[in-house]
Amino acid sequence: MPLLSTRGGASIIGFNPGVTGEPITLSKIHLAGGGAGGGGATSSGGQTGSGGGGGGGYFVQYNVNIVSGREYIVTVGAGGSRGSNSSGGGGGNTQFSGPGITALIAYGGGGGAYHNQNGGNGGSGGGGGGLGFSGGSGISGQGNNGGSSTTGIDGPGGGGGSNQGGGNGGYSSPSGPPYYWYDGGYGGSGTYVSDFSTYAGAGGGGGGFYYTSDGGFYGAGGAGGSGGGGAGSNTGNADNGSQVGAGGGGGTRTEAPNSLVAGNGFRGQLKLYAPQQATATTGNPIVNPEGGGVYSYLFTGSGSITF
Repeated sequence: MPLLSTRGGASIIGFNPGVTGEPITLSKIHLAGGGAGGGGATSSGGQTGSGGGGGGGYFVQYNVNIVSGREYIVTVGAGGSRGSNSSGGGGGNTQFSGPGITALIAYGGGGGAYHNQNGGNGGSGGGGGGLGFSGGSGISGQGNNGGSSTTGIDGPGGGGGSNQGGGNGGYSSPSGPPYYWYDGGYGGSGTYVSDFSTYAGAGGGGGGFYYTSDGGFYGAGGAGGSGGGGAGSNTGNADNGSQVGAGGGGGTRTEAPNSLVAGNGFRGQLKLYAPQQATATTGNPIVNPEGGGVYSYLFTGSGSITF
């Protein structure tokens, strides 16, 4: 079984004594999964709203024991694609694995729902589609649930973030015209990671509703989660996720030609700290001497490392 999360854990995860090489303890590894894309309801068929993409899962693992002379694989999760008359694509998983250790996995965010569907599950869950559908589930210790469209008259939910769940969609009925408002929920906030110098895992806002027939049915797109979550939209392109592991906003334009109106998720990343320099790397990590003989390696794309 993969280790799902140990946020702030002080335990040492050991290696198999049968794996040869000198032991090396990586003092900490930050992992952030890729953010998911928002759902997109873009045709003239009367779709009722699409959810925001969930943020990628985030956690930090301390004291990881590896061995010298062996290659360890770093996989960085890609951002999920925006939906076009479909739910958004889930974000990719970020993983650290190799000889003698249990793989560390930060899961990608769950895709924002299209129309009458539930949000996708992931590191943080995607927002549920209007009207009356649930947000996806997040993974404990990595993220939170997506927001829901809690009744048959609410707008779509926002994607969950690593620090906060996504907001539920809303509804109000002005005296009109226009007569009805179906607002998208806000995206959940991400976690500020000082070792990244940025946020990780913010959720995207739900897409508002826009339908001018029959007196007018409108709704504002939800705000993106603090830390780079994409804002939802009702009459234009939703925003892409813009920081590590952030979800894209949901998009809904029910009386517009087909187009890509949802937002894409943003990639994850991984950063590890070691008591010595690596002997080999792939994937062009950013290397920084931290002092006291400690070196950090920041991976913004997949690769490998050997000590």
